[in-house]
Amino acid sequence: MSVKVYIDVLKNVDFTKLWISQVTSQLTNYLLSFAILVQVFEQTQSSFKVGMIIFIFGLATVFFGSMAGVYADRFDRQKILTIINYLQAAAVASYLFFHSFWAIVIITFIYSALNQFYLPSEAPSIPNLVDKKHLLAANSYFATTASMSLIIGFAAAGPMIVLWGINSIFLTGATLLIIAGSATAMLPSLQPEENREVGEFGNIWKDFKKGLDYFLDSKKLHYPFYSLIAIQLINGIMITIVPAFVEKIIGVKLERNSILIVAPLGVGILTGTLILAYTSKRFLKEQLVRIGFIGMSAAIIFLSFTPYMNSKMYYYLIVSFVMGIFNAHIFPPSHSLLQGESGDSQRGRVYGSLYVVLHVAATAPALLVGYLADKIYMPIIVAIAGVALLAIGQILFSFVLISKKDRNNLTDFI
Repeated sequence: MSVKVYIDVLKNVDFTKLWISQVTSQLTNYLLSFAILVQVFEQTQSSFKVGMIIFIFGLATVFFGSMAGVYADRFDRQKILTIINYLQAAAVASYLFFHSFWAIVIITFIYSALNQFYLPSEAPSIPNLVDKKHLLAANSYFATTASMSLIIGFAAAGPMIVLWGINSIFLTGATLLIIAGSATAMLPSLQPEENREVGEFGNIWKDFKKGLDYFLDSKKLHYPFYSLIAIQLINGIMITIVPAFVEKIIGVKLERNSILIVAPLGVGILTGTLILAYTSKRFLKEQLVRIGFIGMSAAIIFLSFTPYMNSKMYYYLIVSFVMGIFNAHIFPPSHSLLQGESGDSQRGRVYGSLYVVLHVAATAPALLVGYLADKIYMPIIVAIAGVALLAIGQILFSFVLISKKDRNNLTDFI
């Protein structure tokens, strides 16, 4: 990809509207996630309770994820995006009035349930707005702005809580989601090719199963699908233990050092996205994902050595930056493979299935990992996660059918 490709994508006004919605909704997600994790950990001093909040996100996916993808393939995605953005704004505003742990659990479930209808409509809409040759660049924009939202959201959340209290997070989040809804409201119709009414739940399940069968029969979708699941599983483990890791291992308060904790990862993702513009010319998308797995797992393993370093914070900053670089080599290529190989009438269902499994993968181990983090030395858990990611990445790539020439190129590079 050349710089011109990135510029051409950004000149696409309709893509820019979707991009604005993604940025504002992602920023809200990170502001909200940070605020809730800090609030729960400060109230309870328990990684298990943090894991419970993460588990709630996955529980909503189990209940609503299967039908959400079907609706994304039946109804105008532009309308779905707009309605969900506004409903999520209302859900975030409700945090202003309820601060108890169980109230947070309930509202989080509602917010996550709404998100299940948003996600299968957002990413599958990209191919309707950009040319196929621009898909990787468009997904790189989404990955880059996600990392920038991570930096801004987490960097701002800590000082906002310290200066103005936690309600400032919820007010800002609700406002950003209103902006997101306004941006998607100006998009053209994103009606899928298949336009039939959704009937009773039995038919919804039948359609979901149809999409699942389509995925199982499309072997080209398997590698990116399972790769995203694997990295999300590890991300879920890391998110569960990060509040305790930062305070107990590195020795700093999370809300007062939020920018130092997440900025290196975000800058790393941004750097990795820029590097992707070069590496994508030389390697297949499947190969880029494998490189991401190798680098990401190595960085996580090195992170487990943090307690033995004299300058724990500086060491963490470097490792986190490297982790971000290789993280960027997993998500954009995987999403591009999924979008390029799935048909428009099935894309929402493929993504609906993906997000169901992604959330289950990220949240199912949350309670167990949270419990273990309260009982076991955390660097051990981090090291196991790194080794597991490396093994999974190698196993998945072994099933990819690519030419001998491409395999030799990858071997030469590594």
